[in-house]
Amino acid sequence: MDISQEILNQFIKSKLTNMDPRLSKIEKEAQKRNIPIVSKEVSRLLTILSMLKKPKRILEIGTAVGFSALSMHIGFPEAKIITIEMDFDMVMEAKKNIKEFGAQDKIVVVGGEAEEVLEAIEGEFDMIFFDAAKAQYIDYFNLTKEKMAKNCLLICDNVLFKGMVVGRRYLKRRMITIAKRMNKFIKMIEDDPDFVMTLLPISDGVLIAVKK
Repeated sequence: MDISQEILNQFIKSKLTNMDPRLSKIEKEAQKRNIPIVSKEVSRLLTILSMLKKPKRILEIGTAVGFSALSMHIGFPEAKIITIEMDFDMVMEAKKNIKEFGAQDKIVVVGGEAEEVLEAIEGEFDMIFFDAAKAQYIDYFNLTKEKMAKNCLLICDNVLFKGMVVGRRYLKRRMITIAKRMNKFIKMIEDDPDFVMTLLPISDGVLIAVKK
């Protein structure tokens, strides 16, 4: 008998019990208020990837309350993280959480539309994380590709889009455009000769790519 992905995800979550108490507090508060943050398993993945990569600079698109940025900070506290968030209330809450974590000197939260902020950001990044408007992943990639250093690690959350990228039979009518754009994004990375990519079926799907 096949086991559903949801059951597997719940099993994985149940095994990830050793979370930093400060991070756990942020997670519980976000869940209580239905604020979208990365899942526990993606949080742990970000920590491990940051720990392995040891990036000097990280760029994140989609801060929310700072949960994912702090997950990466835990993995490599020396990294300088720039994270972008368009919602003013989320910007203020993220800054508060980051300050309580004692990471305000390492994590900079920039408020504004990602497209506008990205055009103003200079320098290269060793690790980039997308977790914002799914329909805009292609635009984010086009705006950040030249900012990626050699061997830059690109991580993108929610790329399986609740299974709707698989085919029309799984689509909800109002999500057709987003699912098509996400499929186009995945194919674009796979076909780009400058990248090596894989997909992980954890949570709602994670794309990981390395710039050659």
